Amino acid sequence: MTANVLTVSQVNSYVKQILDGDKNIKNIFVSGEISNFKGHYSSGHWYFSLKDSKSTISAVMFAGNASRVRFKPEDGMKVIVSGRVSLYEVTGQYQFYIESMQPDGKGAIALAYEQLKNKLEAKGVFDVSHKRPIPLMPRRIGVITSATGAVIEDIKKVVSRRCPLTEIYLYPSAVQGEGAAEQLTNGVKYFNRQKNVDVIIIGRGGGSFEDLYCFNNEMLIWAIYDSVIPIISAVGHQTDVTLCDFAADKRAATPTEAAEFAVPDKAELEKGIDILFDYMKSKVSDIISVSYQDIDRLNDSISSLHPEKYIENELLSVKLAASRIDSAAENMLAIEQARIDALANNLNALSPVRLLQKGYSVTTKKKKCITSVDSLKAGDKIDVRFADGSAECIVNKTNKLGG
Repeated sequence: MTANVLTVSQVNSYVKQILDGDKNIKNIFVSGEISNFKGHYSSGHWYFSLKDSKSTISAVMFAGNASRVRFKPEDGMKVIVSGRVSLYEVTGQYQFYIESMQPDGKGAIALAYEQLKNKLEAKGVFDVSHKRPIPLMPRRIGVITSATGAVIEDIKKVVSRRCPLTEIYLYPSAVQGEGAAEQLTNGVKYFNRQKNVDVIIIGRGGGSFEDLYCFNNEMLIWAIYDSVIPIISAVGHQTDVTLCDFAADKRAATPTEAAEFAVPDKAELEKGIDILFDYMKSKVSDIISVSYQDIDRLNDSISSLHPEKYIENELLSVKLAASRIDSAAENMLAIEQARIDALANNLNALSPVRLLQKGYSVTTKKKKCITSVDSLKAGDKIDVRFADGSAECIVNKTNKLGG
């Protein structure tokens, strides 16, 4: 008996035909936990395993189907998938070819929202330190919203009432559905490119979480983050919170509130101006009063520095100096006079005239003073000086004491 020998390819092809022809494993739903997830960024295909407490099955989701999944699959995530079971002939491995996927127990949109929020939060997109201040009085406001909705009319009404000089530039955009996120993003980029507004309001009226989902688009969030123009988010109502609200520089509960945030109230400005005017008037009055006091002090200073005043002060100084000099001179003269008088008295006491007045006389011979008898001899002519005159005498005889 000759055996019917089959090739591996024939066996795999036969098994694949059996699996592909079995209606029980076509268009089926399977629940399981993802493990060994691998996303090929170049091709966009997803490869992973689905498992429960007892078994595991290999799974693949091609790029076309994967692109429609709104969340990112992760290991350990429980999902419900739909598709078919077939065989990959090259390896002989049977696997589940998945066409759709949704989280088990949580909506895909809600999960995708949380995943993106966590991702952007980790990158600092929502940090308060990145928020830009809203200008106090913008001259132009850019509004990104539907051209036919109530939002633009509400904003126009509020701005016209509160600050009528402010202009509004509308960038019309879809605010839900396919293409809305791209149009909203283009609006943010347009105003940043043109630099023709001082602040941007982006928003729409209320709606379901699904209606507002275009405001959770990652591309839009990064455009808001990169904007150099401050952005006010006015998406939905008080209970509706989108990632656009987190990324914007300020969040408003409604478009009306956004307009109120964007422009000041004219009445409040007028009141503030009145208060400021009164304050300035009071300050100016204080400044004028202080200035007058300064002027008075300056006048006094100038008067003291006037040339006439200077000359008067100098003359007074000269007079005082002259008086001191006169007084000093008189004192010096008195002292000198007293000294001279004392010297004169001393001289008088030693004067030969005083001696002559006491009965003494001075004898001279040929105008030379005779101090010794040895200088004379009989017959010499001598002059004798007295206090009141002189006499010419002839020596008759000389006698020397002790001789």
